[in-house]
Amino acid sequence: MREMVKRIVLVIFVLLVLTAISGFFYMQKNPLEGKSSVKKTLNLSGNHSK
Repeated sequence: MREMVKRIVLVIFVLLVLTAISGFFYMQKNPLEGKSSVKKTLNLSGNHSK
């Protein structure tokens, strides 16, 4: 059981690291698109709060 839990945690950790690295490089390559997407999310959250 413990080995299975360790494997699951390792897989989740590796996936999180890969997504973080890929997102970081994507933001560096396309800073304009990243900023626009952030503004879109902020606008969506603002509309939901209202």
